[in-house]
Amino acid sequence: LECENNLHHYGVYLALILVSTRDNNWIIDMLAFKEFQPLITIFESANIQKIFHDVSFDLRILSTQLDCKPVSILDTQLAALLLGKEKVGLGNLLESYFNVQKEKKFQRVDWTKRPMSEEMLMYAVKDTAYLLELTDKLILELKEKGRLEWWKQECHHLEELDWPLKEQDYIDLKGAKALQPRERAILKALFYKRAELAEQVDKPVFKVFRNVQLMKFATHPPYSVGAWKSLRGVHPLVKKHADQWHAVVQQARRGPLDIYERGKHSKLSMNQKEKITALTDARNSLAEKLGIKGHLIMNNDQIRSVIVDKNFNSLREWQKELVKKHHLL
Repeated sequence: LECENNLHHYGVYLALILVSTRDNNWIIDMLAFKEFQPLITIFESANIQKIFHDVSFDLRILSTQLDCKPVSILDTQLAALLLGKEKVGLGNLLESYFNVQKEKKFQRVDWTKRPMSEEMLMYAVKDTAYLLELTDKLILELKEKGRLEWWKQECHHLEELDWPLKEQDYIDLKGAKALQPRERAILKALFYKRAELAEQVDKPVFKVFRNVQLMKFATHPPYSVGAWKSLRGVHPLVKKHADQWHAVVQQARRGPLDIYERGKHSKLSMNQKEKITALTDARNSLAEKLGIKGHLIMNNDQIRSVIVDKNFNSLREWQKELVKKHHLL
């Protein structure tokens, strides 16, 4: 998928879908159609194998944009991770297996521009043109290491999850949780005012003003309409409607406080902490022996669930077998 993701315009939406079979490469202009059911049928068909690379963002986009939940999927990045490869980006794998280099100049291109140049189209199709052959090679290596079933189970697990697309909220900004409640109330008001203006002018929010400026405004907002008018590094409409921005701050100063409550885990006993540490160390030792990342064997949430809840349901079968075979518990 090639998407607009708040880089050149406001919002997140599909621009292109690239599809390759053994014989053909297809570039589907998602801005030229209103009916996508034929595509959705392919994605949701259990009889048609779909290969993705780093599928998580794709699944979120397909879920929110097309109300689509793909099945029968394989993720080549996940295969590379299970093989213990250090560089698992698609560009790295294409260069390693096919001596094909992806041109970096198109990594931040605006995929909503029409018409697209022949050079852009050729760049875009490279993402899928080699995926089937890459999968063939990865499958052979997974078979050699006895990890093919691991990959299949992990990919099937992806199909069982929900994939909401969570866009950044004001509380996600670096430093937001450390602000005072009144400062955070101002931050919240300005955050949504900025999004409103960004949508109005079809610009990404950082083109209105950047997050660093937003955080500064939350703690030290311009003191008057005139101060808003004299700001630098902001969209012209911010200065043009300085009275509105000043009013937003004044209203937030008089309105309710923004109280942030941190999520709390249940308190662990000393015995549970020791068991979690021991299991984490054993996992890391096994991961080093197998040449893969520890979270693939068991991530931290799974470890906590196993120790605290005595629940193994979060583990896939291959993980359970590995834990049993190597006496991790």
